[in-house]
Amino acid sequence: MFLSLDQVSKSFAGFAAVKDFSVDIQQGELVSILGPSGCGKTTVLRLISGLLAPSRGRIILEGKDITGMPPEKRPVSTVFQSYALFPHMTVMQNVVYGLKGTKTYSAREIEEKGLEMLSLVGLEEQKDNNVTQLSGGQQQRVALARALILNPKVLLMDEPLSNLDAKLRVKMRREIKQIQKKFGITM
Repeated sequence: MFLSLDQVSKSFAGFAAVKDFSVDIQQGELVSILGPSGCGKTTVLRLISGLLAPSRGRIILEGKDITGMPPEKRPVSTVFQSYALFPHMTVMQNVVYGLKGTKTYSAREIEEKGLEMLSLVGLEEQKDNNVTQLSGGQQQRVALARALILNPKVLLMDEPLSNLDAKLRVKMRREIKQIQKKFGITM
């Protein structure tokens, strides 16, 4: 199994937000967690990403227990419902942000990877614009490019279509699926 949550629980001040949740996910699989508001969907995503630690249970990725691994060490990227873009930065600066602190890439390589991601999401012409000048769908694409540039093994998306109108939701659903297939990424 590629990603497994084994009897994962998370409580906040005695309230069980997630209780004994288990799931096995194959590599390259696209999985949706459905349920009413407040049922723990976002909590599960935060547990997988390492932003929260489970009260009990284990999270296994590629046979390795990552339960105690900090988020920055996990090969997981998250696109938040709010997109969490930096409003004072350009589109390109937002996309390459995660690569800036690494010594892995030169400035030229970072620029090239940024342009590649912007091309993938169809925003290369917007690279110098401030993210506040973009539509909701364009902002979502920036957030997606920023997550993908890190080459994660798992991409988590928290209600990725909820801030979009109905017509754009259908279009973005198709685009997300195409990107998922192209990268073979587990979502």
